[in-house]
Amino acid sequence: MSIGLFHTRLNVTSSLLGAPVLTLDLLVDTVNKKVSGVASIFQSTYPPLNFRARVWGSYSEAKLIPEAESHIILTLDGSPSGPNSNIAQTFDLRGILGADWASGFADYKYYDQDHWTTVRHAAVSQAPAVRQERSEQAHYPHVPLYAVAVQQAQTSGDLAQLKSVVSQGEQQLAHSGALRSALEQLHAEIARLEAR
Repeated sequence: MSIGLFHTRLNVTSSLLGAPVLTLDLLVDTVNKKVSGVASIFQSTYPPLNFRARVWGSYSEAKLIPEAESHIILTLDGSPSGPNSNIAQTFDLRGILGADWASGFADYKYYDQDHWTTVRHAAVSQAPAVRQERSEQAHYPHVPLYAVAVQQAQTSGDLAQLKSVVSQGEQQLAHSGALRSALEQLHAEIARLEAR
């Protein structure tokens, strides 16, 4: 397992034909044992499903006996707009993964169309990396970073989210200097959190 921050993409699927496919796009903070990212659920059969939620949570490492390989116990919650919003939770996952974050099993539930749907004992596997061709990228405009995102990251105390916002802001600053003071505040907040 990596030390610090690392990115992983996981597919969570059951063996049933036409069952929903959950893709987790996660940033893992190994220092604080925190996880954040996006959960996407797609189902091609009727009724079609295209569910998305921002997710956050934590993990712990467990060993049944000292000589055995350790496992990851993963707990995620989610909502459409993140952990600090007043919107009700719409996603929940509990899983056990191998120490390499590449396999395991999970139970999850999601709220869609006015009811909760539960998926039990779904297999977890590495998801393929997303690659976009240059011609596809031209169709997606650059999304500007607004002060609200900076303020939410600052109040969250989530180091991974702070670093992500700083990275987005630095990319935007290459084209505009309007966020310079906000980024300096975020750098100070990161330094304060890393000093703990």
